[in-house]
Amino acid sequence: MQANPIPQNLQELQQKVAFAENIKRIADQINAASDLDHILLDLHKDILSLFDAEDLTIYAFDSDKKEIFSKVPHIDSVEEIRIPITEQSLPGFCAKYLRPVNIADAYNFAELQGVHPSLLHDTSYDKRTGFKTKQVLTYPIVAENKYLMGVLQLLNKKSGARFTRKDEESVAEIAKALGIAFLNLRKVSKKNPTKFDLLVTNNRITQNELDNAIAESRKGVSDFESILIEKYKVPKIEIGKSLAQFHKCPYIEYSDRTLVDIELLKNLNVDYLRKNHWMPLKRDRTAIEILTDDPGDLDRVADIKRTFPGLNIRFAISLRRDIAQFLSSATGQGQGDTGSTRKLDENVSDILGELVNESQEEAKEDAGGGLDENDNAIVRLANQIIADAYRQGASDIHVEPYGEKRETLVRFRVDGDCFEYMKIPQSYRRAIVSRLKIMASLDIAERRKPQDGKIKFKLSESKEIELRVATIPTAGYNI
Repeated sequence: MQANPIPQNLQELQQKVAFAENIKRIADQINAASDLDHILLDLHKDILSLFDAEDLTIYAFDSDKKEIFSKVPHIDSVEEIRIPITEQSLPGFCAKYLRPVNIADAYNFAELQGVHPSLLHDTSYDKRTGFKTKQVLTYPIVAENKYLMGVLQLLNKKSGARFTRKDEESVAEIAKALGIAFLNLRKVSKKNPTKFDLLVTNNRITQNELDNAIAESRKGVSDFESILIEKYKVPKIEIGKSLAQFHKCPYIEYSDRTLVDIELLKNLNVDYLRKNHWMPLKRDRTAIEILTDDPGDLDRVADIKRTFPGLNIRFAISLRRDIAQFLSSATGQGQGDTGSTRKLDENVSDILGELVNESQEEAKEDAGGGLDENDNAIVRLANQIIADAYRQGASDIHVEPYGEKRETLVRFRVDGDCFEYMKIPQSYRRAIVSRLKIMASLDIAERRKPQDGKIKFKLSESKEIELRVATIPTAGYNI
């Protein structure tokens, strides 16, 4: 027994319903687009799939230059195509007169003249690409029935015939959705600046180069900031300034003079911080300062607040590579430390704790002993004092021993002001001063006369600084 075939009119109805559903689906995607590039680049294939056509181009209206433009993705770049709003091209004519154009043969001069005496087909695209334009359906994209938003153009009906009335109706539906989306995006763009507006405004990069960088970063081969820096030679500081202006918070570039509060990193997973591009930098009476490349990432902000519950958070912008450098500097990871370079990222409190432990152990073994200038912890402490002074931009380091009953005070002078950096227990005063004298090639036995010397101090394999050292005996205490 043979099943009855589905009536032809029912098949047509099902096809119409399916097509209408596809039109609605694409329209919803268009209206949900977050930016213009998403429509011009990412939705191109989805929209083309609705039609029996070989190619499709969506043009947007540039109200400043009074042109329509489109974007074409290539392997490693995005090409921008701009067309004047004149009769010298089919999309230009459509934009000028807000009239749809349905042409069976773009190279038929008589057919073009029948539409408008001045209408021409711009053959530059065909010559450049080898594409042979035949049938053309061009439809204006308008908003609120009067504002030009762009042009939608279909090329070459696959069947070889002219585009049909049904094609025109379908294009009109998509053009309507595009008009609403373009108008909404224009309103949003006027209210909300983008992260890199300042780069374009200051002519550090063109809008087209910025678009190419965005398209390239979407492929995931390289991150966006690396593309800007390495391919388009945009200085890091300019990217930071643009991000800072957008997010309304300060930009902090990596410097080995910037001191990281290592205590804040103690219970955190460094790999997690590096992967998620944030880290705590320092803490003061009011808040913890967090470095991040995107303070607008709500999920990341929530993670940070969970990490530091009940504390005020203050954000600062830093590029991803700078955050990675800060983490490497603060933790000693990724610095290429093979043992020939000093470790200059310790916490002085930890070193002082070791001094106490070593001093107690030596006292048990030898009642007349004590730590001297060659002790490992004393050497590391002297190195760390110099490194921290450099990172904080100090012009002077004052080491002030006050005798056997008072702690030795270490102060830094920064921008003309002296402040207390740390206090060293009185029992270590002679060892730390002697260590600094040895580093400056001074006589550690001479305590009654002033001495002058220099320290050449290696911060890293590629960074060396020189310090002038002067000792001054005082009336109360000589060392």
